[in-house]
This record gives sequence, C-alpha cells and structure tokens, in this order.
Amino acid sequence: MLLVLALLLVACSGAGGSTKPPAGVCVRTDASNAVTLTANNLQFSTACIEAFVGKSIVIHFTNQEAAPHDVVVFKDSSKKQELGRSDIVTGPNASTTLTIAPPFPGQYYFECTIHTAMNGSLIVRGEAPAP
Repeated sequence: MLLVLALLLVACSGAGGSTKPPAGVCVRTDASNAVTLTANNLQFSTACIEAFVGKSIVIHFTNQEAAPHDVVVFKDSSKKQELGRSDIVTGPNASTTLTIAPPFPGQYYFECTIHTAMNGSLIVRGEAPAP
C-alpha cells in the first residue's frame, strides 16, 4: 500500500498539469526547439508535440483552411493558466508563430480556442537532445 501511495505522489508531483497522456507518436521539435503545426479539416496535424527543457519553444503555425484557428498553450486541460497564445489566422495558408518561455519538464495542453475539439499535449522533457 505504501508503494502505491509513493508512486501516486511521484506521478502527481510533476510541474506539468493533469492533461491525460497523449495517444500515438509525438512530433519532436528540432535542435532549436521549434516545430511546425498545421490546421486542416478542423484538426491539428498532430495531437502531441515533444520539446526539450532549457530553450524557448517555437510553434510555427499554418492554417490551411478558410476557418479561423489559433493555438494556445496552457499548463493543463483546466485552462486556468495560459503559457502562450498565437494570433488567430484565417487561411488558406495563413501563418503565425508562437514562442513560449522555457517551461519546466512535464505535460502541458494546447488547443484552438475557437474549435476546442482541436487539442493536444505538449510534452517537455527534462534534458536536451545530444548534438
């Protein structure tokens, strides 16, 4: 029983929020901690982005359709603490860039605030990739 409690405490003590774990493969940021995200057919191109701690995270966002979209990153899915917000862009092929200050390692939440079914997880790992 003590082992179970200890594991629960460790699992709940991360700096990231309570966003559920992502399904599928995460798209990793490049060496500069940047990633490209697109919107098309009321979907993001990925539901999971993996970045590394220590550098600002840059999301290059392109809206490939006529519906307006944005990208907002929150500490967790409660959406109580916003970490960054892009401009709203209406395509096709309109783009914007969102830069987020280096967050702590953990799991964060992103969504289009216009179409909240468009969402995903931002995973920040505790160590930078090897050069």
